[in-house]
Amino acid sequence: MKSRLNLSNVFRQGMMGLLFILHSSIVHSQEVAAQDHESELWRWEMADFSAEEYRLGVQSLFQHYEEQAQFLLRPGEFKRVGLKIYTNSGAGLATPKPLVHAVVEQLRKRGFSSQQMFLLDQNQRNLRRAGFIPALSQRRTDFHGIPVLALDTDPLTNPDWFYESPLPSFPLGGDQGEDDRKSFLPYPLVAEVDFWINLPMVVDCPGVEVSGSLANASIWNVLNHQRFLADKSSTPVATTEIAAIPELRQKCALTILSLEKYQYIGGPSFHSLYTASEPALCLSTNMVLLDYYVTVKMNKHRRSHRFEEIPPDASLFQYGKTLGLGEYEPDKTQVVVLNPKR
Repeated sequence: MKSRLNLSNVFRQGMMGLLFILHSSIVHSQEVAAQDHESELWRWEMADFSAEEYRLGVQSLFQHYEEQAQFLLRPGEFKRVGLKIYTNSGAGLATPKPLVHAVVEQLRKRGFSSQQMFLLDQNQRNLRRAGFIPALSQRRTDFHGIPVLALDTDPLTNPDWFYESPLPSFPLGGDQGEDDRKSFLPYPLVAEVDFWINLPMVVDCPGVEVSGSLANASIWNVLNHQRFLADKSSTPVATTEIAAIPELRQKCALTILSLEKYQYIGGPSFHSLYTASEPALCLSTNMVLLDYYVTVKMNKHRRSHRFEEIPPDASLFQYGKTLGLGEYEPDKTQVVVLNPKR
């Protein structure tokens, strides 16, 4: 079975027509979206960012998710699970390692061995700089025994699984081959796992608007993402369309987002002067809601520094909703704090 979204014709007919066609093509595959829990974001208040606090938070969030979603995070047919981390902004804004350790610990308790888990991101150099891969001298590509896969060095694609759009590859110019307009999906997350977990970071990013949960699951999940960033009018479209590909989406069980650090302007490169922090862990199956939730926080900091705000009706959220990825408006969603007394 091939996953191909060829948009060359519908692109010319206008954006809303494109979104309607795509929505119709995926609506029957939305296993997670049909659940009531998709309208909720669960938040765990942390005393600090210690390893123990992350352990307590992930443990409680996992248990709550399994109860509400009625889905056990245990080995299934493939006996394999993937963790999509984020290192594109550099070590200063990478997925916190204590969070990864906490998630790995909970998966081990549920029956996964170290070799049945893997971490995945785009670039091996960034993974190494962020501390997820040891120094070159050690000749290893593991994180405390967990295999680490990089899209730019490992053979992780399949010729039949790609996202296709009329946008050419970047840089523009020169001879363009048959695959120029294709973005190949990370095959292990599509067809070789029982499920995968999204562990993003949030940063302001021109074009994407908010690089967070949706972006980590989509444009930061393919190698030639530059072609979308080169044409900023298409970036939110590509971000949501890739995230909505049924085979990729169905395997994504949940997203856990740490608010230990997020960047409200000046991204996607890390800039310490424009970062904020909040002692909390958030979990949801609704990536649109998670991105909107953090955008509200980003806008508070942008206002206080007299920067232009990200529109609450930004196209990233509207396209995500139209494609069936989830609601985000406050009157249709809710934030549930699991330990409010803290």
